[in-house]
Amino acid sequence: MIWRRLCVLAVVVLVELVGLGFFVKGFFPYKKSIPGFARPQDQPPDIGRTATPDAEPQYDRLVIMLVDALRNDFVFGNNSAMDYTQSLLRDGQAVGFTAKALAPTVTMPRIKALMAGTVPNFLDAVLNIAESDTSSSLKYHDNLLWQLKHHRNKTINMFGDDTWLRLFPDIFTKTDGTSSFFVTDTVEVDNNVTRHVRPELERNDWDVTIFHYLGLDHIGHLAGPASPLMKPKQKEMDGVVKTIYQMLRRQDEERAKNAAPGVVVKPTLFVLLGDHAMNEIGNHGGNSKLETSTVFVFMGQGIRGKPIADRGKNALSALLAREVPQINLVPTLALLFGVPVPKNNLGLPLHELLDVYSDMERLRMLQLTAAQIFGVVRANSPSIQEVDVGKVARMATPSCGDGGAEDDLRCKYVAALWAHSRCSSSSLDDDSGLAGKAERAYYEFMEQANEELSRAFSGYDVPAMVYGILIIGVAALALVALMQNSLRGGSGIVNFKTKQLALGLPATMLMVTYVLSNSSSSIIEEEHQFWYFWVQTMLVLRVATAANTGSAVRTVMQMVLFRIVRAWNQTGQNWPGEIDIRFYLNSSHIKLMWVLGIATAVSFSLYVHWLHRATLRRLCPQSAIGGGGFRPTYRKLRMCQKAFRAAYAYAMFGALVYQMERNRGWETLGVPGPVWAFARALMPSGIAGMAHAVYGCTAVLAVAGALSMRLWSICSKQGIVGGHVARQTASLDVLFGIVPVLVLLSRPHNIPLFGLFAAIFVLFFPQLLPGGGGGSGHDCHPEHGSTPWAGGVGCWNKLRPSKTLVQLCLLHAAFYALGNSNSLASLDISNSYAGISRYSEALVGVLMFVSNWA
Repeated sequence: MIWRRLCVLAVVVLVELVGLGFFVKGFFPYKKSIPGFARPQDQPPDIGRTATPDAEPQYDRLVIMLVDALRNDFVFGNNSAMDYTQSLLRDGQAVGFTAKALAPTVTMPRIKALMAGTVPNFLDAVLNIAESDTSSSLKYHDNLLWQLKHHRNKTINMFGDDTWLRLFPDIFTKTDGTSSFFVTDTVEVDNNVTRHVRPELERNDWDVTIFHYLGLDHIGHLAGPASPLMKPKQKEMDGVVKTIYQMLRRQDEERAKNAAPGVVVKPTLFVLLGDHAMNEIGNHGGNSKLETSTVFVFMGQGIRGKPIADRGKNALSALLAREVPQINLVPTLALLFGVPVPKNNLGLPLHELLDVYSDMERLRMLQLTAAQIFGVVRANSPSIQEVDVGKVARMATPSCGDGGAEDDLRCKYVAALWAHSRCSSSSLDDDSGLAGKAERAYYEFMEQANEELSRAFSGYDVPAMVYGILIIGVAALALVALMQNSLRGGSGIVNFKTKQLALGLPATMLMVTYVLSNSSSSIIEEEHQFWYFWVQTMLVLRVATAANTGSAVRTVMQMVLFRIVRAWNQTGQNWPGEIDIRFYLNSSHIKLMWVLGIATAVSFSLYVHWLHRATLRRLCPQSAIGGGGFRPTYRKLRMCQKAFRAAYAYAMFGALVYQMERNRGWETLGVPGPVWAFARALMPSGIAGMAHAVYGCTAVLAVAGALSMRLWSICSKQGIVGGHVARQTASLDVLFGIVPVLVLLSRPHNIPLFGLFAAIFVLFFPQLLPGGGGGSGHDCHPEHGSTPWAGGVGCWNKLRPSKTLVQLCLLHAAFYALGNSNSLASLDISNSYAGISRYSEALVGVLMFVSNWA
C-alpha cells in the first residue's frame, strides 16, 4: 500500500517538474543570436556609390572609466561633488548623456550590453552572483573588444572588477582584477585600480585601457546614496577623471608634435560611464528610473559640446532628461574606431558624435549599422526576405513587396537605402535636404527594429508559462487528493463525513483572495499591501470575537504595533521613495536610531532573563523541586539557562558594537573615546572578529538551548511539567536565540523592528507577559463557552482566525516590513560579508539568505 502511494507521489513530483520546466522555458525565452564575428569583407557595398573609401577612424586610443552604480544625478545633479567633470561639460569640452540601462541592472548583463549591444535577460542576473561561472562568457560571441583586438590590432588592458575577466577571456594583455562582491570594502577596492592609472597610461604599449571602479557601488549597498561617504567618493572619482583627462590631453599634444612628417596622429577618446545606477536605498537590479539612469560622458580632442553660459546649480539639469539607450555605445565606438559593428548589436549610433564626418561618410556609417541590425531582424524572422542593395539603388521609387506587418521593418530599411542612394545622384551642395531625409529614414528603421527586437528578447513566452502553471496546478490538486485519502476518516482539507471545509472561514477567504490576486501583475509589484491588509483584518476579527476584554486589549495593542511596523519601510514598485520612519532615522534622527537599537538589544536581554526565571518559578515550584529525583535535573537546567543568558547578553552586545563600529554610530551618539575603547576591548580585534564572536555565541546558544530542551523533556517524562509546556519553553530559546545574528546582519534602522516583532508575538500568549501567568491564553472555542464582552458581542467561532493563521500573515508581512520586495533591487547584500575576510560563494550565499529572508 505504502509503495503504491510512494509511486503516485513520485509521478506527482515528476509532473510538477515538467510544469516547472515549461514555466522556466517561458520565463527565460530563447534569444536567437547570430554566430561568428563580423568581418569587414562581409559588409554591404556602399549604396551611395562614392569613389572615396570608407571614413577613416577618428581615434586610435580609448580609455573607458566605468564607475559602478554611477547614477546620472551623481554627475549632472545639483548636489554632485564631481566639479571638474561638470566644468568640462559646461565649457563644451565634453558631451554628456543619461544612459538608460535595461533590467536586470546588475554588472554582468550591463557589461554585456555595453560591449555587445545586446539585450540581457534575468538569467544573467543569477550568473552575476557566481564568480566561478564561465558559461556567460562572450568568448564566442561578437563584441566590441574582440573587434578592436582582431581588426585594429589593439592592445587592451583592464584594471578593476574581475567580471570583465570572466566575460572576455584571452582579450586582455594586462589585468588586475578585484572582487565585485566584497561590498564592505569601499577604499582598497578603488585604490587597487587608481594605482595603475598613472603608471599604465604613461607607457606607450597600450591602445585600450579599462578602469572599473567599485567603491561607489559598495557605499550604496552599505549605506545608500545619502551616505556621508558618497560625496567624498564622488570627489575621488572626479579626481581620477581630472588625472586621466589631463594626461591624455598632454600625451595627444606631444604625439602630434613629435609625429613624423605626413603622419597623422589621431587623438585618444576618454569615456566616463556607469553600468547601472542605484535606487533610494542603494540597491539595484530592477527597472525603476533611479536604477536605470546612468551616464555617458565623452571627452577628448574632437569632442565638442555646446558651452553652457549658466554657471548656476541647474546648469546641467537638461542632461538628466537627455536620455539615450545604453547599448548605443557599441555602434558609436565601433564606427569611431573603424571596426565592424558586432553582429548582434541593437544599438544606434549617437549622431552627436558623428557630426565630424561629411554627410556621405555619415550615411555610409548609418548604412553599415542598419545592415547589421537588419541581419538580426532576419535571424529572428527568417521569413523576411534579404534586401539586394544594388537592386534598391536602381529603383525609381522604393518598393518592398507584398507588405504586411512582418514586412514593415523591411520596407523601412528599403526606404532608407533608397533615400541614401538618391543622395549620390544629386548634388549635396544644393539645399535639397536629401542627406537629412536619408539619415532620418535610417534612424526611423533602426529605432523601430530596436524597439521590436528588445521587446521580443526581454519578453516572455506567455503560452509556455500558462502551460507550466496549469501543469503545476494539476500536480497540486493531485497532491491535495493524495493527502486527503491518506488521512484517516477522510478529514483532510475537506471533511466528507460532515460535508464541510476543514479550514475556517478566515483561512478560506485568505486562500481565495490570494489565488485571485495572482491573476494580476500588481501582486508582484505590491504584494506587501495584500499581507498588510490581511494582518490587520485578522486582528480586527480577533478583537470582534475575543473571549474577554483582556484578549481584545492585547489584540488592539498588536494592531497599534503593526501599524508602526508598516510605516517603518516603504517598499514595492510604486511608492518606495515615499517618506517613512527609515527616512527620518537615517537623516534628522540618527541619534534616535541608535538609541532605539540599544534599547532593543537591552530589552531582549532583560526579557530573556525574566522569562527564564519566571518559567522556572511557574513550572518548577519548590514543592516539585523537593523531590530528590528532580533536584539534579533542576540544577542542570538552571546552569544551561545561565549559560544561555550570559552568551545571549554578550552576543547582543557584540552585534551592537559591530554595527556602531561599522557605521560610526558611537561618534553620532557622542560616546567618549575612552569609553568606546573600553567597549571595543571587550570584543575581539577587527570588525571581522566582532562578527565571529557573535557567531560563536550563537553556537553556544544553540548548544545551551538543545540541552535545555533535553532537560525539559526529562521534566515532562517525570510529570513535573506538561509536554507541550516543555516544547514551548524550549522553542522560545530557539526563537530569541537567533536575534543577535539578525541584529548583526541587518541595517541599523531595522534593528528596532525585531523588538516590535517580538512584542507582537508575545502578546499572543499572556503567560509570556510579566504578571500574565494567571491569564487565559486559549482561543475562543465552543467548548470554552461564549463569554460576551464590550456590550455583549459574542464569540463567533467561525470568524475567529487562529493564532497560527495570523502568525502566517505576519510572517509574510515581516519580510516586506524590513524593506524587502519582489524586486531584485531590494536584495540587500550589504550585510552578506559580516565576518568574511575573502569572498566565498557558499558563505556569502548563506549570510545573504539570512539577512534577507530570516
